[in-house]
Amino acid sequence: MMSSNDADCPICLDKMSDADMAYPLLCPTGCGYNFCYSCAEHLVNSSKQDYEMASDGNRHVKVQLQCPQCRGDLQHTIHDTLILRRAKNTEKYNDIKDSELNATELRDKHAHASKEEIEEAEARLRKFHKDHADRGDCPEPLRLDSQNGGDSSKEIFLDTTLFQGLEFAMSNDEQRYVQKLLTSGEAQNLANAAQILDGIFQLMMQGLATTKSVVERSRNEERRHIEAMDIYKKRCPLPAKLPKYFTLLPKKKSPILFGDDQWDGSIEDAFTRTNKTGEKKRILPGIQNIMASAEQTHLEPKARVKITSIKGQAGRIGLQVGDVVSHINGEPFIGLAEDLRLFVEGLQDTGETFQMVVNADDATAEVLRLRSEMSEKEMNDAFASIDDNK
Repeated sequence: MMSSNDADCPICLDKMSDADMAYPLLCPTGCGYNFCYSCAEHLVNSSKQDYEMASDGNRHVKVQLQCPQCRGDLQHTIHDTLILRRAKNTEKYNDIKDSELNATELRDKHAHASKEEIEEAEARLRKFHKDHADRGDCPEPLRLDSQNGGDSSKEIFLDTTLFQGLEFAMSNDEQRYVQKLLTSGEAQNLANAAQILDGIFQLMMQGLATTKSVVERSRNEERRHIEAMDIYKKRCPLPAKLPKYFTLLPKKKSPILFGDDQWDGSIEDAFTRTNKTGEKKRILPGIQNIMASAEQTHLEPKARVKITSIKGQAGRIGLQVGDVVSHINGEPFIGLAEDLRLFVEGLQDTGETFQMVVNADDATAEVLRLRSEMSEKEMNDAFASIDDNK
């Protein structure tokens, strides 16, 4: 197999990856023309539009899924090629724990198609090579991580309220995986999800995130959807503070102050955190609804550290008073406020940044798990109540 170091993409001139070379485009004419994943994905996305917008602002006729060199029809093979290239690129992560990967690597590892879809694409590839024996050997089957990809045999309810306004920059596969992390009941998974969401946000700010197509609805359908979401949010409220990931640069006068706190082990704590020390929120009916579904509403009490004061840029990026410091540099933080202060102080002269995750704690994890068990039913009931009132 030719190495990616031996070829450049003829369209964008970037280096071709090993996956691009292992799974070349399957042009029915056998012309052998091949280009990189990004250009192939752009071709597919452009073909979904009625018109293509040129750099001079003119609109051209619809782009067809054809080989740029010979005009051979790619519509029956290019989607499988993209599926297999994505999966090939994730093989290197199979034996690496999620906690050891950064946000981009986590997205790459888990955003590919399901195992069933990959196996179906491989079966079609084998048939193509059987029918076109002159195209060379068929690649060996991919080594799939059983924990990767989704289970396409079961459609799951996608709860877009979990994604903190980023759902339009996420594919369905990304939403499924992040939702799986957030509703697993494991605090470490919440930290991983927060890191992925921050990575998506950073890409979106750079204009690099893939924008998901907005579902088209009629005016009545859109009004019905908005009303149902309002009901759903009241019946299935989110915790007061969701997990968030930050990269921070310590300063001489730290704008963040930390304080010791004792968690009593109640999941109610996830709903009652506020931005004001000592203040608690009322337990609304929706919160009672979630808590009533728990067989055990108390976990093991433990000491923790909260943010007690915040100023300047640290507040503008989203940190808040009352946030629970749950992870530092990817690891669960276990210690006192003074330990954290000394750690940050030790970095002030080095110019090094550090990563902090807040609110990826046991109470928030348990609430999100309990909430997920009733979310689909509550959403269906919300739509039903609107229809009954018409």
